[in-house]
Amino acid sequence: MQAAEQTTAVASPVPMSAHRHVVVCGVDHLGERTIEELRLGDETVVAVAPAPDPEFERRHPDVRVVVGDFRHEATLRAAGVADAAAIVLTSGDDLANLHAALAAGAINQGARIVIRLFDDELGQHIGVLLPRAIALSSSAIAAPAYVAAALDGEAGAVFELGGRTLVTHRTAQDRGGRGSAFLTIPIGRINPDGTAEPLPDADPDNTDLVVVEVRDHAPDGPDAAAGRRSLGIGPRFERLAGVPQEVRARLASPDRRLVRFAGTLFLIAAGSALVFQLAAGLTPLDAFGYAVTLLTGATSAFGIDPSRASGVLKSYTIALSLIGAAVVAIVYALITDAIIRSRLLQTLGARAVPKTIRDHVIVCGLGSIGYRVALGIRARGVPVVVVERSEDARFGAAARAAGIPVIQGDGRLPMVLDEVGIRSARAIVAVTTDDLANLTTTLNARAVRPGLRCVVRVFDPDFATRVREGFAIRFTRSVTQLAAPAFAAATIGSEVVASVPIGDRRMVLFARLSIAPGSRAEGVLASVMTAAGRRRLLAIEDPDGTVRWEPPADEVLDAGESVLVVATRAGLTEFIDLARAPD
Repeated sequence: MQAAEQTTAVASPVPMSAHRHVVVCGVDHLGERTIEELRLGDETVVAVAPAPDPEFERRHPDVRVVVGDFRHEATLRAAGVADAAAIVLTSGDDLANLHAALAAGAINQGARIVIRLFDDELGQHIGVLLPRAIALSSSAIAAPAYVAAALDGEAGAVFELGGRTLVTHRTAQDRGGRGSAFLTIPIGRINPDGTAEPLPDADPDNTDLVVVEVRDHAPDGPDAAAGRRSLGIGPRFERLAGVPQEVRARLASPDRRLVRFAGTLFLIAAGSALVFQLAAGLTPLDAFGYAVTLLTGATSAFGIDPSRASGVLKSYTIALSLIGAAVVAIVYALITDAIIRSRLLQTLGARAVPKTIRDHVIVCGLGSIGYRVALGIRARGVPVVVVERSEDARFGAAARAAGIPVIQGDGRLPMVLDEVGIRSARAIVAVTTDDLANLTTTLNARAVRPGLRCVVRVFDPDFATRVREGFAIRFTRSVTQLAAPAFAAATIGSEVVASVPIGDRRMVLFARLSIAPGSRAEGVLASVMTAAGRRRLLAIEDPDGTVRWEPPADEVLDAGESVLVVATRAGLTEFIDLARAPD
């Protein structure tokens, strides 16, 4: 085994240096974006790639590349893990990342290890296995930006920071009803040409700002009520809150065949009651009851005396009895059809889309990001339907268990879009792993429904910009661009809580950083931490957990405190450089 491992690593070990380096295992989309973030802070980076990649080496000539399997000890040692300050594992394989983390922890117990894991429950146990390790999920970091774009458009993110709920929104698109906030901070200015300026100086005359509101609790927006209305659930149905969700959905969206059948049956019974009342002299109630018994085949304590009935009335009674026999057969057929169809849908893993659904969001793609986006939209009280091409999607069963309809099909096809209600949808979110499929799906959806809000997942940020400009698709998002700053910041113990897109190409990061003893931030004024256009200090968190929002400019920062900040990517690098311990 040891010999096999040694043949895997083809590069020589990295020599020790005074400035300890960071090892990034994986040069795929997230790995490369993380390396770029680390290089913004002048970190020395060693990359581990599974195979030679000349294009990567051309784009990053200052990054040393070790080729090999990052799970093997020989490869990790060749990358200099024994002397590294941190190891970042960015593979999409949770098991491989965990394997490499344990191997790296055995080689260098003092290094910080940042692990990409989708499984939140597994991530909670990482600290027990590796005390200096932290688990992050790229999809969990990026999903709120997709949810916000689909439901709110510009900004709209909701997240927790410092024991408070922060809500971002664009003032020019404020829908009202957001409640009160004890602190409102501008984090972006939108120019008439669509470009954005992050973290501007306060300008009360500018009415098109992206702001963050600091609240005690999450706002009760209109989405929950809108979600109920989209299913046809009015105020009377809201009184059925204690009834299980599936039952309420059935009541809100009954089978149209049953509705038509029940209406026809009632008209026949009412007409027959009128005949019996006029021809046999029955009371209205007895006449209606007699008609119902003939239609259903049940026995009755009241009826018509055969000796006094005319031939025409007897003939009508016989005909109504025959109709009743057909009614019973139809009822059994509908019940059988409903049961078989329900079982078949469960067996095939499908879930029917309510026929009355409207103002919903269609999510195309049920990978890790699609699953989290669907859950996030549902948590906001908005109906969501998922379209997935694969029969055995990883999160198919979990999505259905959460009550989310999952339709198997290709979202690029107009017939599939019609099936999921594209004409009455609020937005469509295309988040498959295929950029071209996402773009085609969006263009086809917009052809059917012009003006539909479209959110597209695009891996390459430069291509995302070209898509926005060339196809006029307003909202394009890159998971790696949103998540990479969090992975880079975690290498030195900082925590990125949220990534919020501002305008077309800009993004601001909300983070928590600890002030290390001997750092350049220790003993400086709070005002030094703020620089217009790059970074802003939001609050100071004492070691006992007390958070003081908007501290005075002349307050002195102490080691051991944490600062809650909002910054651009470059501004966060400046914050980290100020707060980190000296080499």
